[in-house]
Amino acid sequence: MSFNECTNLINSIHDNKNTNENFFNYVYKKIARNTKNRFVEKYEDCIDIVLSNHPSIKVIPLCTNMNKENLSIKNEVKIACDIVLNSEYKYVYFVYPKNRNFNKHIQVKIPLLEESCSEYMVKLIPYSLNDIIKKRSCSENSNILCK
Repeated sequence: MSFNECTNLINSIHDNKNTNENFFNYVYKKIARNTKNRFVEKYEDCIDIVLSNHPSIKVIPLCTNMNKENLSIKNEVKIACDIVLNSEYKYVYFVYPKNRNFNKHIQVKIPLLEESCSEYMVKLIPYSLNDIIKKRSCSENSNILCK
């Protein structure tokens, strides 16, 4: 699926015309569905996952066309450094719509954090839109087996 197809799909399930906000809400709803052993908190630009048995995670959904062959993540590195160095969050996940040029997560090593933190993790994560596709095909086919 291309990035344009992803954004069209995201916008098709929300009345709002703001693609970034629609993607953010989609990611939040998927994360918030499972609250077993965790607490999920939604903020203006991030989603915090506080886990009972693991370090907490800060998730930042960005509806940006990510391409693994041509990464431009200067701003993400700056945000991650600020979060890891100035908060209790040591795990920062940037979430993007999955597309044919970005379909596997990438762990980012940041020299500043390598020197100053014993434990941190920054990941770029492609987020699947399969739920939307399944719901669309279910409503179109009226298949009773669809969930």
